[in-house]
Amino acid sequence: MVKDSNKINKLPTSLFQPSMCAKIYPKDPWEKAEYVPVRIRALIDLVRPFTLLPPLIGGMAGAIMALAKEGTLESISFTGTYPFITLSRPVLYPLLTGVSALVFMNAASNVLNQVYDIDIDRINKPYRPLPSGIYTREETLWIAVFLYLFSFWRAAIVGRTFFFMILLIALFTIIYSVPPLRLKKRLWISNISIALPRGMLGIVASWCIFGNITDPTPWAIGAVMAIYLVGSTTTKDLTDVEGDRKYGVRTLPVVYGKKKAIYLSLPFFLLPSLATLFFVQKGLLPDKAFYLGLILLPWGTWVAYLLAREGDRPDEHFENSPAWRHMYIMLMGMQVGFLFSLL
Repeated sequence: MVKDSNKINKLPTSLFQPSMCAKIYPKDPWEKAEYVPVRIRALIDLVRPFTLLPPLIGGMAGAIMALAKEGTLESISFTGTYPFITLSRPVLYPLLTGVSALVFMNAASNVLNQVYDIDIDRINKPYRPLPSGIYTREETLWIAVFLYLFSFWRAAIVGRTFFFMILLIALFTIIYSVPPLRLKKRLWISNISIALPRGMLGIVASWCIFGNITDPTPWAIGAVMAIYLVGSTTTKDLTDVEGDRKYGVRTLPVVYGKKKAIYLSLPFFLLPSLATLFFVQKGLLPDKAFYLGLILLPWGTWVAYLLAREGDRPDEHFENSPAWRHMYIMLMGMQVGFLFSLL
């Protein structure tokens, strides 16, 4: 078991090249973690930084959208020189506090999931910190608890409504991973239990940093992203069939087979476009969101094509497949697109 960087085998001198001397990607061997202690590098992998980008971008977008809708956008000024966006102090502190709560909540759920997926990860993702022996299960559980508590503390500073939304998101993340409920094992319910907190509740929570929770706009935006995630979440399961099947996790690929699971997921890459156009027509989204709806149609078609072509091909460097990465990029594109539609 790997405990610290002093016990890591040294690389041959001939391999001392920039691309060979540092552990950059999750699948890089731990022997390459030379510039930071192995346990610090493993902590980074535990929280899964790439998956923290949507709550970071979505949190910023949701909060700024609320300011725009409330007519208080004058507290934000856009300039042509660095740093390009200037925030007044009364806005900056709650914005950064609220977004940090969302990011740390996502990190906590990532760590907690690995605690209860350790046996599955020994088969599907043996390079992760727990199967590699760098952290014990007990240590990882305490890291998750700390991250949850830190997120709650930051949320409580922002306000009661935002704090309630963070608690609700936390509840979903816990029952997704932790027995006896462990919604991760329950077919379509698994996908829905990811789509609701990460698609809908996250954007509504960020809106509540400055806006009113009863406003239908964030719920409409959240519905678009939740619909998308119900199907697109399957991109993470296509490369994990072996371990999931062995430990009774009933994902779409396990129950229906990879080919049928892909076909079942494809419509969900096109539905965000239709849902956006529908909400614009109903007056729940601004007219400028119509153009986002048009953009999402070819974009969703492209990602669906990638899923159909290579959805079960493991990525060389990142977790899961290239289609999984593009799924996340499209999600972040929606967040930014809705922001610009309200500015």
